[in-house]
Amino acid sequence: MTMLLLIFLSLGTFAQNERFKSLFVYNFTKNIAWPADYQTGDLVITVLGNSPIYPELQKNVEKKQIENQTVQVNQATNLSSIGKCNILYIPAQQSNLLGAAIKQLEGKPTVIVTEKSGLMSHGSDINIIQVDGKLQFEINLKQLNAKKLKASQSLSNLGIAYDGTNRKVPELESVNTISVPR
Repeated sequence: MTMLLLIFLSLGTFAQNERFKSLFVYNFTKNIAWPADYQTGDLVITVLGNSPIYPELQKNVEKKQIENQTVQVNQATNLSSIGKCNILYIPAQQSNLLGAAIKQLEGKPTVIVTEKSGLMSHGSDINIIQVDGKLQFEINLKQLNAKKLKASQSLSNLGIAYDGTNRKVPELESVNTISVPR
C-alpha cells in the first residue's frame, strides 16, 4: 500500500513539473521579442518527439493570444518536420538531437529550449532545470541577441544567466512569479 502511494505521489509530482515547464514556455512567448517576419501569423511552439509536455502545452497555451499572434503548438516527429517555429522545445529524451537542430535552424530566430542539465554549453538558448528541488531556467542572452531576439528585462532577471562559460544565479523568489494563462 505504501509503495502504491509513493508511485501516485511521484506521478503527481511529474505531472506538476510538466505543467510548470509548459508555463515557463508560455512566459517565454510573452517575454521575448522576435524580428518582424516572426511576428506575423501564429506564434509557433514545436515540441520535438513524443513528450508529456506536448499535451500540457496544448492544454495551457494553445490558442492564447500574444500581442497579435495566436499561440499554436505543434509536434515534430523528427528534425525534418520542424518547420518554421518561434520556439523549438527539445525534451530530455531527444537531447541527442540538439546539435543537429542548431545546425538546421542556423540563421533563424528560433529559441531552442531544452530540459537537461549541461545543455547550455552545447548551444541551448534556454534550459529548464531543477535546482534545489525547484524548476528554474538558464538563459543565454548573448546567443538570443545574436539570433535577433530580445528577452525582456524581467525574463533576464528571473533566469540563471549563462554567457557561454559561466552561470550567474539570480535571487529568485519562487516559481510563483510565473503568470498562468487564462
